[in-house]
Parts: sequence; structure tokens; C-alpha cells
Amino acid sequence: MNITVKYEETDVAKALEKIIKDSNSAEFVKLLTPMLCKSHRGVDWFFKLMIGNQLPEIISKGTLCKIKVDHLGYGANKAAIANKYADADDKVVVTIKEFNGFHDYINYTIDYINVDEHDNDVKDYTSAEAQHLEIIIEI
Repeated sequence: MNITVKYEETDVAKALEKIIKDSNSAEFVKLLTPMLCKSHRGVDWFFKLMIGNQLPEIISKGTLCKIKVDHLGYGANKAAIANKYADADDKVVVTIKEFNGFHDYINYTIDYINVDEHDNDVKDYTSAEAQHLEIIIEI
């Protein structure tokens, strides 16, 4: 079951004040509060950390993963990719190119093989959510 809680900017500032122990903490709070509040995903993770939860493991650059063809980006020729490369679960192999952070839905940039209109393979990249990636070989 998911629940929704609304936090004010002042709630975030108070929480930051509790964890930042520095002689210049008030300035850090002024800097970080608006940055954190711009990302509702970032604020969600921040408060989960405040109550003792952990962030998911970060998948390293170069790690091979599988992802469902339907979760590839808009520029992917999904039908052709599914025909040429998908396994029985409609998943294809991709490579982690970059971790983009926990502050947004799109956590990773991935490399994959796209198929052009002439059925040629083309190296391409797109974005992926962490929850859609299945590690097959970790680097």
C-alpha cells in the first residue's frame, strides 16, 4: 500500500538542519532546500533516508542488463527489435552508459541496438528507470 504525505519547504529545511552539523550549516540549508524541493522524487528519497531506509544499489557503468522492449525509448523500433533480439520474455540486452541520480524517474542512460527502416542494426541510447532493469552481468 502506498501513502502520500505532503511536505512543505520548511519541513525539508528543518530535516536538513538536523543532519547538517557544520559551522556553516544555515548556509548549506539555504542552498540545499530549494534544490531538493525541485524534485519530488528527491524529497521522497530524502524522507525515506530520514526514517532509516537505504537507497537502491547503483548499477555500474558497463553492466549488462535486460529490459522489456516496451520500456525502450520513443525512438526505438520496438517491433523490429523484438523480432531480432528479444528473448521469450520480450526482453533485450542493454548496457548501462550512465547513472543519472535518484532525483528523477529516469535513473539511467542505456546503450542498446536499435533497428533502422532498412533492418540495419544501429547503436543507440535511451533512458531507463531502475525498476525496469534486470542485471545479468555486473561489472
